[in-house]
Amino acid sequence: MEPSASRELRPRGRIGDLVTRVRAIDPRAVDGLVALGLTVAALGMLAGRIGEESQFREVDLLALALVLLQTLPLAVRRVAPLGVLVLINAAVVIYAALGYEVVEAGVFSSLVSVYGAASLTDGPRSLLAGAITLLVLALYFATTRDPSGAGDVAVTSGTWVLGWLAGTYVRVRGEQAEAAGERAEMLERDQEVRAREAVADERARMARELHDIIGHTLNLIVIQAGGAQRVFESRPEVARDSLAAIETAGRAALSDMERMLGVLRTAEAADGSLGPQPGLAQLDDLAAHVSEAGVPVEVVVEGSRPEVPASVELSAYRIVQESLTNCLKHSGASHATVTVRYRPDEVEVEVADNGPGSPEHTENVNKGGRGHLGMRERVALFGGEISFGPMSSAGGYRVRARLPFRSTPG
Repeated sequence: MEPSASRELRPRGRIGDLVTRVRAIDPRAVDGLVALGLTVAALGMLAGRIGEESQFREVDLLALALVLLQTLPLAVRRVAPLGVLVLINAAVVIYAALGYEVVEAGVFSSLVSVYGAASLTDGPRSLLAGAITLLVLALYFATTRDPSGAGDVAVTSGTWVLGWLAGTYVRVRGEQAEAAGERAEMLERDQEVRAREAVADERARMARELHDIIGHTLNLIVIQAGGAQRVFESRPEVARDSLAAIETAGRAALSDMERMLGVLRTAEAADGSLGPQPGLAQLDDLAAHVSEAGVPVEVVVEGSRPEVPASVELSAYRIVQESLTNCLKHSGASHATVTVRYRPDEVEVEVADNGPGSPEHTENVNKGGRGHLGMRERVALFGGEISFGPMSSAGGYRVRARLPFRSTPG
């Protein structure tokens, strides 16, 4: 089982490395290589037509200049996509209108420029690019010597329109992803601010409570100890009673202090979001916020809800919150499901999305470091279990945590 699993993981790792390297290449360098390749192809086509007898105009220096204008501008399409569209397509139309035979590499450059103008600009300029494309098509078919039937016109026009639609789709998806990322960052910043404010309030409340509880107990111990010292020789039984009272008060103070410090440590692990502390009842609100940010979330509850301690509810809520934040920021998912399973002595939460589940997603989630570490610490506090990772090779990412809360006697 293990050797076969390792053999399956190696290719995925190499593919992931290859994808990472490809994504690291400067897109402008890719545009330059594409422009150079198309230019070389176009010049090769022109060279093959020199001296040919045909119905088209003979290749000359003007033809060479117009062909270069059809391909070389692609190198700067990310700098001025609309200008490149106008320049390339004007060269194509003029070239055809002067009677030269169409160069396929230049025509393909025209299609690439249409896609770039639609994908790399904003909405109004993308619409302008679409109008320019329709005008170019009309001028081309009106002036070219190349015989074109109705079918040729329909196929060519449909191809260029599809190129524009594909670029528009890519642009809209990119804008939506960027907006979702900005909303997620704003939501995270807002949560951090409220968390810090809640920490300050909770620490002040704990300081007051420690002063009231521990201060009162220490005063009692000092008084009892003084009384015991005064009657230690004359009335030892009274001294023993005082010492017993000191022991009782000390144990009670120690128990109160341990309880307060335990709450304080839970507050730190929760990044300070206390007062009032959220719980499982607030998952619907959390899901609504994440859905508004771009990833629809469904909350599913299984089992009858028992009496769940507030500390367990807080930890379960934070685990779901961190998982949904990672889903929103890294997974590329279009849907997520939060499942809460109640059992008599434990609660289990599961967050699953339908993202690609790629190695890059797992790496991006792990980069934060504190997120997974914080979830592990929360679960370890209650002696529970947690697992996270891709659901299958087909995609998806899942976080599942089990938090027992059955109290131990004593």
